[in-house]
Amino acid sequence: MPDMFPQIHSNMELGPTQLVPALLADPDSADGLPSGYISELLSRFEDDGIDMILSPALAIISAQVRQYSIIGEFAPHLQSLLRLCEIKNAAALLPTFPDFDPSNATASNIEQISLLGPYFALSAYPDSAPDVGEKYFQYPEDRNQADLYSAMNGLRGSIRNLDRSLFTICNSIVRSGANPREHLLAYFGHILKLNEKRAQMQVDPRTVASGGFMRNVCATLLSFCEPFLDIRASKIDKIDTTYFRTSDRINTRKDTKINADEVQSDAYYDAVQPTNSHNFITEVFYLTLTFLHCGPIRSFVNFNHFIREYGELKKQCSKAQEDAAQAANSPQGMIQDYVAKQLKKNFEKMTQQKLAYETMLLDPEFLGQIMQYYNLVMAWLVRMVDQKHRHPWDTVLLPLPNDIPENFSMLPEWIIEDIVEYFIFLGKYGYETQVIKRHPQEELVTFIITFLRNMKYIKNPYLKAKFVEILFFFTHPLGNGIPGELESMLNSNPLALTHLVPSLMAFYVDVEQTGASSQFYDKFNIRYNISHVMKRIWSHPMHRQQLREASQDQELFTRFINMLMSDITYLMDESLSKLTEIHQTQSEMEDPTSWQAQAPEIRQEREGNLQSLERQAQSYVALGNETIHMLRYMSAEVVEPFMVNEIVDRLAAMLDYNLSQLVGPKCTELKVKNPQKYHFQPRQLLSEFIDIYLNLKTPTFVQAVARDERSYRKEYFSKAASILLKYRIKSTDEIAALEHFVTQIEKAVQSGAEEEEELGEAPDEFLDPIFFSLMEDPVLLPTSGNIVDRSTIRAHLLSDNRDPFNRAPLQMDMVQPGIHIYIYIL
Repeated sequence: MPDMFPQIHSNMELGPTQLVPALLADPDSADGLPSGYISELLSRFEDDGIDMILSPALAIISAQVRQYSIIGEFAPHLQSLLRLCEIKNAAALLPTFPDFDPSNATASNIEQISLLGPYFALSAYPDSAPDVGEKYFQYPEDRNQADLYSAMNGLRGSIRNLDRSLFTICNSIVRSGANPREHLLAYFGHILKLNEKRAQMQVDPRTVASGGFMRNVCATLLSFCEPFLDIRASKIDKIDTTYFRTSDRINTRKDTKINADEVQSDAYYDAVQPTNSHNFITEVFYLTLTFLHCGPIRSFVNFNHFIREYGELKKQCSKAQEDAAQAANSPQGMIQDYVAKQLKKNFEKMTQQKLAYETMLLDPEFLGQIMQYYNLVMAWLVRMVDQKHRHPWDTVLLPLPNDIPENFSMLPEWIIEDIVEYFIFLGKYGYETQVIKRHPQEELVTFIITFLRNMKYIKNPYLKAKFVEILFFFTHPLGNGIPGELESMLNSNPLALTHLVPSLMAFYVDVEQTGASSQFYDKFNIRYNISHVMKRIWSHPMHRQQLREASQDQELFTRFINMLMSDITYLMDESLSKLTEIHQTQSEMEDPTSWQAQAPEIRQEREGNLQSLERQAQSYVALGNETIHMLRYMSAEVVEPFMVNEIVDRLAAMLDYNLSQLVGPKCTELKVKNPQKYHFQPRQLLSEFIDIYLNLKTPTFVQAVARDERSYRKEYFSKAASILLKYRIKSTDEIAALEHFVTQIEKAVQSGAEEEEELGEAPDEFLDPIFFSLMEDPVLLPTSGNIVDRSTIRAHLLSDNRDPFNRAPLQMDMVQPGIHIYIYIL
């Protein structure tokens, strides 16, 4: 009743604004509201205009928070809201205010105009809080790592305090009644509907909510999940697997599904009318899943792009400084110096941004919360496909049934994609956080093994490739003989010991055809990861036993070895050709007279080409080394599968050709400066090839080497033996074994020559039209009408399921027996 007290109100703005200073002040101070005042106010005006009193005041306080970042003076504003929510009636009233979830909000302004939005928007992300990096990470190049870590941890402490406060506020609302709880869930759902575009690969950040806002809401939801994230997943059966179909809070209808096309998806989702009658565990589980998708996971992906740009700017900065130093006394010197200084200034600013991003994204506590949550999600996904639907209470039985459960197939593909993106992010950047070590790893290994072993359950081959990438990151040695974080789990988990090796072998074959335009190059990266993982687990006898058992599946193992040989052939060819070109360019540059005689633009072009060749050589040599190493230790374990007709001749020819490249007449062209830079170790490579020969020294293989007229030379083995003995890479016993092997080959060569002389020249109709060798088991190809040897077409179909003469589809069971030629041989 301000008219009755003009002396008090003459200089004061009337209405709810009067409450703002009192709400912000400490209750025990002279300016604060007495303890119990708000409770009395609520009781007095509960159904008589309390919203007109409190709502505008809280909106003003919320609007004031917009001006702050995480290092601002927002504590009184947050404390006032916390004090209010301690009163149950106030907490219940809060979601009924019109500003709590404004219907006119947009994706970009909901964090500004909703009541809780400015609190959730407080962060250290550079896009919304540039002052944080400038204040906390000034002059980063002049500060030691401990100082920078201290600044990061100080910021993280502020973020964690904010997380706890926001959860307390939201938890008070949830506990105040069913209607307030529904209002809060509806608010979170509204944020997601407005920000669906955040999950896209490219989106204008100005048109969506900030990363800090989405991250902080996600942190609150993760805290709501904590009670059901226990290690035994005791509440896992409370999660409704049909939620996306039966709820209208989150819309995933148009999202790509794990294993269904658009028509199947539409039919599935149209069959049920959605509602919002789900238990709180289900609601929170799916909201958290989707907020992670649109928030932190997208920030992880964006950070990858940022790091690439950061690396590029660093190179430009270094190059500009070199150019400025070279042009110091020339007319261009001032310009070059200005460019270098500007680039350095930009680089320092970007370094500040990088440290701010790392503060937010690499917080061990937050990453740990995400891993706990994803452990439940992975268990939940495996439980869905488990025959008994008892996982993780009872371990899943593999292999899975042929029929894929519909509720699994119809889930959005991004659920699995987000899981793998999170763990790959940890693998790339999160080593120092120790998150993977501090949390149970069993669900991760079970999840990966389950879906690698049953590849048809997930349609997208690149998701399966990311499973292997995760294993690659977390089996990589940590240095000083310390194995990767997952290595001990892969060597102890029963599912891994039984299924990992055959799964990796099957995927090695399967990845040959991914359907993408980049599949030829993608497969080498994927297979490199596979070969690395195989190498890390090979010391365990159970894994070697699984290889022996897998080799009994002749079709799979033959295809696997075929791919292995094809990869070695291609990678060695590319490696050695690139090294030869590098040798030639380096030789030219070593001759200063002829090099300086070339035009500057020619020299610049050649230097750029050399850098490109070096990058390619590094990649091809590294890939080739791993692939050859895998062939070496596998051939030491099993021999018989390598001796099948479709493989043995090609294997012998491949080994002979590469031996000729390493010790033959052109081997001097491979001498490059600093070969370690390209991972090129010719003696070690030579040793591994000789090991493979000795592993396979059966009569069948001896005959195959003897038949190789193109590349086999006795003197190549003699030179190899001399090199390996000289540098003490092989013992005298091993060299003696090699000499005995070569003696056997020479006998086979002589015997073959005598046999050929007796047979004479075979008529053309008895020669295989592809290899021009005498056919032993001729077959007719039904689509082209050509007759070839059975082993020839079988070898061809290992990598290409088309007729080699007309490219028509062809399977082995389609070929027809041809005329026999044994009469001619006799």
